[in-house]
Amino acid sequence: MSDFDSHVVEDAQNHEALKHAADLGWTLPPKSVIEMCKALLMARNIPAGELLVHLNYITHEQMERAMARRPETTSVIQWVAQQEPSAGIPVEKMLALVSNIPHYEDLSMMTVHSVMREPDALKRADECDAAVMVIENISPVLVFASVNGLLKFKSMGREDRANDPILKALGEEPGLAVGLRDEISSVLKEMHSLSASGGSSEAANVWNSESSENRKEEARAVSRLLDHALTEGANDIALLPNPNGEMVVQMRKFGQMMRPKVVADTWSSELASQIVNLLMSKSGANPSNTVQRVPTDGQITYRSQVGEAFLRLSFIPLNHLGSIKNLTSVSIRLLPRTEASVNLENLRLDPTVVEQLSFAMQMSQGLVMVVGPTNSGKSTTIAGAIGEHVKLFGESQKRLSVEDPIERLVPGVTQINAPPAKLAADESDRFNIILKAIKRHDPDMIWVGEVRDTVTAELCVASATTGHLVLSTLHANHTLMGYDVLAKSVPEDKRFQLIESISMIISQRLIKLLCTACHTVEDTTEADYKMFSRYIDSVGEQADLPDKLARYNPVGCKACNYEGFNGMVPINEVLPFNRKVKDAAIEMLNGKNSRDVMAEARTVTLLQASMKLLREKRIDIKDVLI
Repeated sequence: MSDFDSHVVEDAQNHEALKHAADLGWTLPPKSVIEMCKALLMARNIPAGELLVHLNYITHEQMERAMARRPETTSVIQWVAQQEPSAGIPVEKMLALVSNIPHYEDLSMMTVHSVMREPDALKRADECDAAVMVIENISPVLVFASVNGLLKFKSMGREDRANDPILKALGEEPGLAVGLRDEISSVLKEMHSLSASGGSSEAANVWNSESSENRKEEARAVSRLLDHALTEGANDIALLPNPNGEMVVQMRKFGQMMRPKVVADTWSSELASQIVNLLMSKSGANPSNTVQRVPTDGQITYRSQVGEAFLRLSFIPLNHLGSIKNLTSVSIRLLPRTEASVNLENLRLDPTVVEQLSFAMQMSQGLVMVVGPTNSGKSTTIAGAIGEHVKLFGESQKRLSVEDPIERLVPGVTQINAPPAKLAADESDRFNIILKAIKRHDPDMIWVGEVRDTVTAELCVASATTGHLVLSTLHANHTLMGYDVLAKSVPEDKRFQLIESISMIISQRLIKLLCTACHTVEDTTEADYKMFSRYIDSVGEQADLPDKLARYNPVGCKACNYEGFNGMVPINEVLPFNRKVKDAAIEMLNGKNSRDVMAEARTVTLLQASMKLLREKRIDIKDVLI
């Protein structure tokens, strides 16, 4: 078959899969749903045994050997799974496929239906070993832990169906599907806990921009803004209220705030109020729609034709005295969702940094920290390191993450969202529960999303000192400060363990690259030397300015979309924790000032990294002052 013919076949398969996904209730299905629909369509035309071969669970020879002695009363899938236990055949998934039943391995792509909060419906869900979910906030689907459970429910008589608590609460026929038992058990456990505490779910909502409920003016305005920001590659959106109630719209790109170009940059008082209420409601920050006087947070998974992104929202009421308007400042962090692997060598890191990170990924244990401010690309570098680990070890090693919340999908890692605060006795319990569970899961690598408190710091130390490779991030200006913050985050009796477990600390910044088409090159001025000298004194390092410097063109040109920059590149500082550094850190525990020893051990500093780019005339001198 030619490449052209292959593309035609693939396009036809994708088209049919999208049609099938639409029949199931999806208008913008995730990649996993499309692949599931392809498998369902394939299973219609392939015998069960051949399907196992086609999906690479067994070889053709294994299938023929098993089928030769299969009892007629035993299903092909169950029999082959028994005969070939090492094949790891997911029996319920395969039974669902051959029965033309949707199978969802990840329920987080949906939301829990509100009927699960009704005691009778929740009790019935327990009996069925099922969970009532909602696809894109519109289409209800009842997801069972087994095909047999689904078929039993489906075969109920008319009277039983009329009296079924779930069907009565829904008032309509739901879709039927099968999912992983662990996922369904987790939903049931969470709903029982919420029922007992009177709380509400903290799961992220899904916002599908194409849904009919999102056609109001305020929803359309937000969708246009989000699509524009995602297209432009913006990291953050700021909605800033004026005293008169109007709202100014800004977004952060290349590390600086700017007005959007093709959508409204100012909203009227009435529209702004509607948008804030909508965002609060959608994100779960204010489900009761009451007046907010204290800061609150929320989160949304946003889907549109442009793509999918995880949105982390922060709402801060301004509480102006005497004001009749409830002004609220809104900040939206955009984290585009992608399932693509991150290649460490494609992140434009310095080759020495890549080499050192790659070496750290070869170790069987130790703690690797990436520190820096917000929007410095820390998580992307971690994802690149994990990608390197996957290249080195493939499926021969097991990787788990503990995140709060999961912000990006990283192939090769089983990602775990820390349980909601309302499901734990206190904040420390949230991660202690996960730590105990992780040890029983026998991982080789653990990624702790961010060290933000004593609990997460101790989680990193406890994991790194028990034979695991641990990766995490931390907000700190540079490597030495990163170590200081980390050391102060763990109890004194665990600081020796921390020192012995650290492999390296990497500090990172993102720095703007000048447009190669429109930047200018000029002589270095006295003002440049004076400003740079003051900066050098503050950081305590030595460096000399070149005679000529590249300058930012604020007007820009067509090549850079009239912005003056052509993207951003990371700069790094690396502090490897070799024996000399560990000994210096231990001496510091005993009151001796060994900071200079640690500083000298850095293989590259942020200043050195930025000066290299400055000499290459790729950045403006103002971006050296980090």
